[in-house]
Amino acid sequence: MVISKYLDSIEGTEDEQKLLNATLKLSEEEGISELYDKPFVGKIFTALNVLGKSESIADFKQTKHYDNIKDLGISVFDLEKGFFSIYPGPKHIKGICAVAGIVGAGLLLLKLRKLCKKYELKLKE
Repeated sequence: MVISKYLDSIEGTEDEQKLLNATLKLSEEEGISELYDKPFVGKIFTALNVLGKSESIADFKQTKHYDNIKDLGISVFDLEKGFFSIYPGPKHIKGICAVAGIVGAGLLLLKLRKLCKKYELKLKE
């Protein structure tokens, strides 16, 4: 499920506070603060930190950090224990597939070029 839809579905329920507590607990773990400076991953962990420190999901949606994670996917296993997973959402998967397709097509063209050159050399001999 996309994070924006998930946040909309739990807004105003008891799961809202569980999620806020889980993200706050995650941001307080050792070594997480080192990730804030990393590209892409840093934006995600910073947004989760801000989410945990927010009074509510509605407050979090007013921040610029919401835009950084709203298109990601989320799977929630057990909010009581803080078990949830964040992964690339459909928007990101499309981008990854496009890049992989372009790289694959480029490699295929290089291989075809190599085969054509090899075939040409055999004709001359």
